[in-house]
Amino acid sequence: MKKIVKRVLIIVGIVLLVVIAVLAGLFIYSKTYSIPEQDAKIENTTGLVQAHNRALYDAEGNIIQLRGVNAGQILLQEGWMSPFALEPLKNADGSYVKDDGDNIQYPEFSEEEFRQGIKDNPNLNTYDMEELMRIYWDCFFQEEDFRIIKEDLQMNTIRLPFYYLNILNEDLTLKSEEDAFGYLDWFMGMAAKYELYIVLDLHGAPGSQNGYEHSGAAERVSGLWDNEENIAATIELWDFVSKHYTETRPDLGKWIATYDIMNEPTYGYEGVTTKECWDVFDQIYDVIRENGDNHVVTMEGCWDFAKLPNPADYGWENVQYEYHWYNWWSNILPYDILYAYYDMNNIGRDYNVPVLIGEFTLFEDRDAWAKELKLFDDRNYSWTIWNYKSTVTGWWTTSWGVYTCQLKAITENEDLKCNISTCTYEEYVATCEKTKTENCATGTLYEVIQAYNESRK
Repeated sequence: MKKIVKRVLIIVGIVLLVVIAVLAGLFIYSKTYSIPEQDAKIENTTGLVQAHNRALYDAEGNIIQLRGVNAGQILLQEGWMSPFALEPLKNADGSYVKDDGDNIQYPEFSEEEFRQGIKDNPNLNTYDMEELMRIYWDCFFQEEDFRIIKEDLQMNTIRLPFYYLNILNEDLTLKSEEDAFGYLDWFMGMAAKYELYIVLDLHGAPGSQNGYEHSGAAERVSGLWDNEENIAATIELWDFVSKHYTETRPDLGKWIATYDIMNEPTYGYEGVTTKECWDVFDQIYDVIRENGDNHVVTMEGCWDFAKLPNPADYGWENVQYEYHWYNWWSNILPYDILYAYYDMNNIGRDYNVPVLIGEFTLFEDRDAWAKELKLFDDRNYSWTIWNYKSTVTGWWTTSWGVYTCQLKAITENEDLKCNISTCTYEEYVATCEKTKTENCATGTLYEVIQAYNESRK
């Protein structure tokens, strides 16, 4: 019996030593990993940002790193960041459900529910929906915001999420060029004025590419990948976008750093990016290139390096790979362990393409923010923080936004969001007006960015 116990203990000890050795090796790999030194300049005759090996280059051929923020919550509602909602969650006794901070809680709220709320609201449905949404868009992001991003935040890029219904009709036919690109062209024009690059991000595709609320419809199932009609509509959408910014408005197109062809694509709800997704990427890539369009094409993998193929397998050139890194376990999983894990998934998949960390946050961990931004710089990863602006129902600020719209300070009923299904036109407009950045507060994320900029001097 003693011999058996001794053998078991020896085996357990060996296993533990192996595990420790592997973890130590991964940690050392993560700490010492670096990409090869990239050319400082290349010949570039396209007039567009180009990908070469593991870097991006501007129209003059100079190496660049995209550093910026996401302009989420404009063209696509994400309920937790939105000033609008439907009815709050209620307990059995009719009281509002609240969190530990005494903030009223709401069910998921998507772009489709926002649009349907307008249709169902007798106070709003006599107005043109596009005009109503344009009121909101024009308040939430104004010319001053482009100046802030360029001058105050010292960034060079905005990632702009958009929805398929910005380009297509509900029956999946193309809108007129004027209707499809009116707002996008204004946004691009402002970006050009302040010399800011745009990452043009299809955040919600027909049928939803992931089933999440932020894809436009919280269906909890992806209706894209196995639906030929939705796939065809998505390809046609990118064909239309590509032609517009290559043929109709190349003056604006030159400020598009890359087409981010689909946000967080997962085959199945709470899934990962699979070959079914890659094959659709390939069709979108082909239609863009068939237009003689030389923009960088960005493919996203959920959630790490292991979820995208070798670009050579598909013949992809002038592409960038994108990942979204959120440490949801920040209270128990230290920053260094998290990135050792990501780097582990890079082993054997260290492809010769530029990398964009298109969304990320480190919440309130300022030390982790400093480490991560330095890591991105050291590896020449481009990055866009999520998000420029967010909304809360109290007086507090949030690290989810550089600016926080504090609804408690602006609504007549201090505790509630604006109910899109019952509000009056005047209440709707007032809510839109109050989301202007001049009415917002800054917090951790603003301070983190300023500290980062100081560290670069």
